[in-house]
Amino acid sequence: MNPTTDAARTEHLVTTMTERMTTLTRTLSTWMQEQPHSLAEVEHHVVRLLKELGASLVAGLCSLAAAPQPSPTLTCSCGQQAAYQRERKAQVTTLLGPICIWRSYYLCAACGQGQHPLDAQLQFCAGSRSAALDELLALLGATQDSFVQAATVLERLTLVHVSANSVREATEHLGALLLEQQPQPLAERAPSPPARAISTARASRLYITMDGVLAHLHERGWSEFKVGCCYQTRSRVDHKRPERLEIRAHTASYVTALEEAQSFGWRLWQEAVRRGVLSSDEVVVLGDGAHWIWNIAERHFPRAIQILDWYHATEYVWNAASAIWGEAGPERAAWAHAQLDLLWESKVEEVLVELLQWRERGEAVEAALSYYTEHQTRMDYASYRARGLQIGSGSVESACKQLVSARLKQAGMIWDAAGAEAVAVVRAWLLSERWEEALALRGVRTRGYRRKQADHEAEKSEAKGQVAKEQASEPVEPVVKARRQAMPAEVLGQVQAELAEQRGKNAWGKAWSVERQRELAAQREQPRPSIAA
Repeated sequence: MNPTTDAARTEHLVTTMTERMTTLTRTLSTWMQEQPHSLAEVEHHVVRLLKELGASLVAGLCSLAAAPQPSPTLTCSCGQQAAYQRERKAQVTTLLGPICIWRSYYLCAACGQGQHPLDAQLQFCAGSRSAALDELLALLGATQDSFVQAATVLERLTLVHVSANSVREATEHLGALLLEQQPQPLAERAPSPPARAISTARASRLYITMDGVLAHLHERGWSEFKVGCCYQTRSRVDHKRPERLEIRAHTASYVTALEEAQSFGWRLWQEAVRRGVLSSDEVVVLGDGAHWIWNIAERHFPRAIQILDWYHATEYVWNAASAIWGEAGPERAAWAHAQLDLLWESKVEEVLVELLQWRERGEAVEAALSYYTEHQTRMDYASYRARGLQIGSGSVESACKQLVSARLKQAGMIWDAAGAEAVAVVRAWLLSERWEEALALRGVRTRGYRRKQADHEAEKSEAKGQVAKEQASEPVEPVVKARRQAMPAEVLGQVQAELAEQRGKNAWGKAWSVERQRELAAQREQPRPSIAA
């Protein structure tokens, strides 16, 4: 590059922006003195004008990134030389609104591939949105109640108007990229960390919990999202109950997907590896009674401590109490609390004996018997509390609400499966504090510039051949002649005469040349005499 030329271009941009800022300040000063304005009006007016000024500055800075004099040729990806053609304008929507960037265009005669070097240098795609704007669209699209609301919030914050479809596109595009980060190992393979799952953390005790939540999808109806959570805990004495130890979750990370349990197990295991499960001193799996949860635990975390969620266990006691004593019976609460005290102290056998005595009272008692029998080895709550372990799966239930219910289950929402999954995954990475990592996975959007003249000519030739073949195979002309012969001669002559007369009256029916049309247009643009004259 020529340093003198670069300095001149920079000085020109500085001078231009200084003049515009001076003019803007004078205009605002006059506007402020003309009549009283509130602070809110001043802020809004200044922000709007500064946004326009900022868009001009961004466009000017982008122009400085281009070479002062374009090179005559560039090396094409095919290995040949692409020749400089001309300067072409590209429009890009940014956080400051749309801007136009002029850049050099090169075309390779060998492969027909065109390229704009400045596009790759600035990492943008002509006719699209900037990466910074796409980030904000994905963030709002995943966190607001709807894409329409996200577009409204964006306009209120940045004064940039985009459609709800643009918000949806940016959000779902990022979500699709994040979903691709999980390779699916074969079911027969033993767990081994994929390349992207290499752990960089170590946790002395890592909790892994999972659950499912339904969302309404087109064609599939209500379908279950699998949600997993990995976290650690801190313990402290409860201020209200000093005799009890309060255990709080922290540094939680989440995964979610609309898939079968077998595939989701690999996804959750990968996240657990990233969180340090392979080097943890102790691993705890928490969950309710769903079979798929414990199948995943047995396959991927075979040495983990398995704990049945305490609150799900208590529900079966209360349901059985209602079946035995009735909803309003005075003995109901006393009996239920007695059984809960036994469960709290890990005396599951005594609860089973008590339930067997009331087995004839209905399905609720039978369900409790089956539930406690199946999960008895996961209900040693006294031992868990003595070791300072958490016994409730509230973390994953909260995750289900935050990742899926709060965004995908608004009133009247019915989603496409891919869109719903993409939005949920974006929320999972955001709540896992991995937003910057997610953005780093985005590639630069590119746009191919390839001449297709040969292809176009081939398509035209093929189309002409097809038409000729159809004309040769179909008796078009005999049909026309038959219709003409069926029409009386005097009627046919009258119709033809009327059509010819009509074509003569209508200007659009005349085969005028382009030059004649331009002359008529120039005559119409000449000033007409005024009425007074």
